[in-house]
Amino acid sequence: MQRGVASTDGIPTTDKAKVVVLMDLDALVGDVRGTGTTLTGDVLSPGVVRRLACDAEIIPMVLGADSEPLDVGRGRRLFTRGQRLALIARDRGCTYPGCTVPPTWCDAHHVVPWHRGGLTCLDNGALLCQRHHTVVHERDLRATVTAAGVTWHT
Repeated sequence: MQRGVASTDGIPTTDKAKVVVLMDLDALVGDVRGTGTTLTGDVLSPGVVRRLACDAEIIPMVLGADSEPLDVGRGRRLFTRGQRLALIARDRGCTYPGCTVPPTWCDAHHVVPWHRGGLTCLDNGALLCQRHHTVVHERDLRATVTAAGVTWHT
């Protein structure tokens, strides 16, 4: 899907997807156990919701006691086009050790996740192919980011 929303120069111009999942904030950030529920009623684990949220537009919504929307925020926190270009210039593709997937097939990943206070900046960004993006989330891997590149601690 990412390549489908990419502009002619290969840099995505829109979110990969808009995913609407209803989940308690404490469960999303990992403070308590819980699940997410899609608008179609599918139940998702917090880990799946976090992986989906990593590269999707997040729109916060405050619900009342009867699940009625009381306040809807706006999307934020995704890497900008300029930041993605800088990540491409620095990383030159997937940063996972041994991977050779080209940069236009990669996601811009927050090394320190947004739900843990990670900033959307080059010092907290790394390109990862879809396969290794999932591995990093499943294993909760950490990395060191420098001007020269990214080192994953596996």
